[in-house]
Amino acid sequence: MMNLTLEQHQALRQAADDFKKAMAIRNNFNIRIARRVTAILRVGMVSMGVVAIIFLLLLLVLTSKITYMIDVIDTMNYQFTSMAKDMATMRTVIVQMDQHVATLPVIVQEIGTMKGSVSSLHHNIDDIAARMKGIDDSLTTITYNVGNMTNTFRVMDGHVNGIGHDVQRMSRPMKLFNSMTPMR
Repeated sequence: MMNLTLEQHQALRQAADDFKKAMAIRNNFNIRIARRVTAILRVGMVSMGVVAIIFLLLLLVLTSKITYMIDVIDTMNYQFTSMAKDMATMRTVIVQMDQHVATLPVIVQEIGTMKGSVSSLHHNIDDIAARMKGIDDSLTTITYNVGNMTNTFRVMDGHVNGIGHDVQRMSRPMKLFNSMTPMR
């Protein structure tokens, strides 16, 4: 063994005590860090659990409403298809009305001729002539309005067919998703 002086012995003992204190402080730091890391991990796990539950609830809500949405889109699709057929029928009727109304200008012209011949007759015939003029104006208005209706239905027919096509296209992803949904 080595012979140490009292000062060296005290210095060595002081160094050993300081080393023990440093190691104790280091251990305390390690324990504090371990506790914080454990707390962070617990909070992280709880947060992940909450997020997983929220995603599960969101998925349940989505799958419970998706069949309703698909049913609504199918109903809309059916209604728009039916409406497009009705519009086509209405267009055919309007075209037929337009053909029948095409003879109205000839009638109006004949009424004008009759009006000229009748003007020489009695006061009651003058009254009939005034009524014929009203009919003439009404028939002209009807011809004009039927022409407007024909043009309007032509424009609407294209829009309704476009809507039917858009509804068909919009419902494709829902139908695909519906075929993949096990709850239906």
